[in-house]
Amino acid sequence: MYSSKILSTFLPKLCKINVGTYVPQRNVQVSIIGAAGEVGANVALLVKQNLKVKKLQLYDDNEKVIGIGYELNHISGGPPVFTYAGDSCLGTAIQLSDLVVMVARIPRKPGNTRYQMIGANAPGVLRLCRAMADKNNHALFAIATNPVNSLLPFATALMFKYGCYNPFKLFGVTNIDSARSRAYAASVLGVSARDLYVPVIGGHSDETTVPLYSNLTPSQFQLDACQGETLTRLVRKAGTEVVNHKDGTESATLAVAWAINEFIEALVDAILGNEVMVHCYTANPHYGTRFFSGPTKIGQDGIIQTSRDLPMSDHENYLLNCSIPVLNQEVIHGEEFVQYIENARRK
Repeated sequence: MYSSKILSTFLPKLCKINVGTYVPQRNVQVSIIGAAGEVGANVALLVKQNLKVKKLQLYDDNEKVIGIGYELNHISGGPPVFTYAGDSCLGTAIQLSDLVVMVARIPRKPGNTRYQMIGANAPGVLRLCRAMADKNNHALFAIATNPVNSLLPFATALMFKYGCYNPFKLFGVTNIDSARSRAYAASVLGVSARDLYVPVIGGHSDETTVPLYSNLTPSQFQLDACQGETLTRLVRKAGTEVVNHKDGTESATLAVAWAINEFIEALVDAILGNEVMVHCYTANPHYGTRFFSGPTKIGQDGIIQTSRDLPMSDHENYLLNCSIPVLNQEVIHGEEFVQYIENARRK
């Protein structure tokens, strides 16, 4: 075992690192980018408890991440935590990882449009895409930074430009929509949300998220059409309502972190050789748009099968048809922003 001092000599001088203890019997290395934020720190805490992860890499521009990693290494069990701060360390933070998850974001505030959020959050995605192209273009790459509907197409265009785009390994994390749909249904039915499954399709915004309550399982639990429509409105407005209930000081953090961790747990299982089904936003041409969110089958090398041909009620079909033009426009916004941000960097 090398000492922390010896290991540090092989890293860039400006790289600030906190080194944990290596546990050889675990198999998957995970990197969380944006780990000093409210969402990122909570995701890190949850992943620290995953016994299938051999090494957890945390990165943030904010040096606060060093203290977060230091504290997490006081928790017994789980993977050792390595932390990195500073732009020069981004490549080191993702190198050799099997899964890289982007959670860094400028939080949503009352009145913010999703187009304004593209401008706030795209630069961080751009830096990570460059680092992925240079240091680790074989990892599964998940983006949980909003607006996902636009930032995944933005990342896709960048990765294609850098010559390392793999549509089977690039995901937008939309699992919070599934979590909220289950939670609302459970509150009406008086059961545990863990006992329910609700497929959610479309995109990840107020106008594009379509929970398919007509497909609620197990089949002994049923909602009538009126209940389904009411819960759909609640799911679509849930993010805004969280901001309002927090007096506009911050956006959803805890439930979002939990849902991201559920997604990470599924992908870790996939990397270990299992086939899993998880909600995510991916390249998908089956619904009249280039990107689409829904239940997706994932294996060791990435996507096996995207969402398609799900049965739905007339109202759900109507909502989906209304969402497609909006989703297409949000995809275009992300793709066009590549040219905008590169022109801005030249000035």
